[in-house]
Amino acid sequence: MNPGFYALVGPNAAGKTHYLHTLVGPHAAFVPAGADAKFAGTTVDDHLRAVTAVHPHVDLDFPNARIKDLSVGQRRLLTIEVALAMGKDLLLLDEPFDGIDTSTRKRIRQRLIDYIAGNPQRSVVMASHRPEDFTGLATHVMQVFDHEVSRPVPLDAARLCFPTVTGPTAKIEELSARFSVAESASLGPMTRVTFAEPIGEDDIHLPIEYPDDPELIDLLATERPER
Repeated sequence: MNPGFYALVGPNAAGKTHYLHTLVGPHAAFVPAGADAKFAGTTVDDHLRAVTAVHPHVDLDFPNARIKDLSVGQRRLLTIEVALAMGKDLLLLDEPFDGIDTSTRKRIRQRLIDYIAGNPQRSVVMASHRPEDFTGLATHVMQVFDHEVSRPVPLDAARLCFPTVTGPTAKIEELSARFSVAESASLGPMTRVTFAEPIGEDDIHLPIEYPDDPELIDLLATERPER
């Protein structure tokens, strides 16, 4: 896998977690979903000693406490910090922001940014059901439907596949008969439609807008890629 930050998107039970498991190997660090996280021993120190027994170079200063007393956010932060400290070329994250507060989410986002910046040859593959989790992080996107994974596509290239046009309803209906539609909404005599394929301004003679990152991720999570 080429260096970059890959957003893994798709409906629930589409196979995102299964795909992450297929990437696990000696060059990868995997952070499972919160409910699947396992810890060695009963305290943070127990867990870190077990980690360093396998990865001697890992050196983390994390407050000791009983694992059962840690909040959801503290557990997520611990698992992610351990994975980052391993320094693997590939980091696999399954819903890393689930159940954590805004402060912890910001901290984890910054740690991920620092992780990539520290070595541009690294790759991160992250699955999440929250489109906003990928904002400012994702460079590529992969769609998962029925356990089939699409090839990676640069986010900016994917954006061009979802042009949005607003205009008189009659004109938009004419366009909708010619091009695939992802979303449509009408208000009075005007209709706003997001198409599911590229369209040039010369084809429609109306201004074209494109989705921001959260809107784009939301569309990609529900629109199957063309075969």
